[in-house]
Amino acid sequence: MTESYTQALAEHGIDDVQPLYRQLLLRLKARDGGAYERAVARYRSDVEGVTGGGEALAAWLSYGAWLASSLEPGGLFTISEAGLAARAPDPFAPGAMLIHLPDAANRKGFVIAMPAAPSEAQRATADLLCE
Repeated sequence: MTESYTQALAEHGIDDVQPLYRQLLLRLKARDGGAYERAVARYRSDVEGVTGGGEALAAWLSYGAWLASSLEPGGLFTISEAGLAARAPDPFAPGAMLIHLPDAANRKGFVIAMPAAPSEAQRATADLLCE
């Protein structure tokens, strides 16, 4: 993790996203080896080597959203500190939680970015809607 990436995480008030995405990659690898190889290739082309803090964070978030949609088609949403959901703007607001919700109502979503200090409403939303 570069210093500028760490600084961008702090400025946006979110935890490091890499552990979340490793879990998504492991699920993808278990489900479809070819999709996993495409995910690794996309990481190398879109994320690896991006050095600017804000640019690196944007690349990681875009990659995470793509990974989640590779597992389950759906949409990207922000969850405010009050627990209100909205379609995710680009860029999303600092302090917001970013989640991918599948189109299928019976499927769990994925956290794409969790605030460093999530509110009770954000934690409850993640517990209810996400794996």
